[in-house]
Amino acid sequence: MSPYIIQQFLVPFIAWFFLVFGIIGFVVGAGLVFNSVRMQEFFGVMNHWVSMRHSTRWLAIPLDTGPSVQRFRYLIGAVFIIAAAFSTFILVTRINISSIAAAFGVETSSSLITWIMECIRWFLIVGNILAIVVGIMLIFFPKALHAIEVRANHWYSIRSHSQGSDTMHMAIDNWVENNPGTMGWIIAIGALIVVVNFGILLFVHS
Repeated sequence: MSPYIIQQFLVPFIAWFFLVFGIIGFVVGAGLVFNSVRMQEFFGVMNHWVSMRHSTRWLAIPLDTGPSVQRFRYLIGAVFIIAAAFSTFILVTRINISSIAAAFGVETSSSLITWIMECIRWFLIVGNILAIVVGIMLIFFPKALHAIEVRANHWYSIRSHSQGSDTMHMAIDNWVENNPGTMGWIIAIGALIVVVNFGILLFVHS
């Protein structure tokens, strides 16, 4: 990212972002100080608890595609072999790291970038070779491939480890409700500092 883009676009965007939310924070703090009842009613209207466990439940249900794969194993194996062999041929014979670097405006004199690109290329080549092996085993040695899958495949679900993630922790909300004036002054003063600092930054930058 060039210094011009940083100075002309990124810095003003960040400054305006903090300035706007600083003003919002100051208004919220002042509302808690001078009219805490109305402000807490506003919080009650705006606050919603959104749980991802219900909407992502289907991600934790294992789907066994084994029967479908075995039913079309000749076709799937042939696709694996042909596609991976073609991709390997292109990666080995047609891919030029210098051309790719030039297309992205990267200097090939950097040994680190060249090394990273070469690693990615060889990673793809090895992956394609493994795909060819899987395709061959799927067509000619399905039992051996199934034995490997039985040992290698494991279903992991985070639902059992995230039982407490949907528990609402209301300690801060309760503290704000019981001490609206104190929290209001803290928010208002902190937001005012942010507004002043980033307002000065925008004034100097302009």
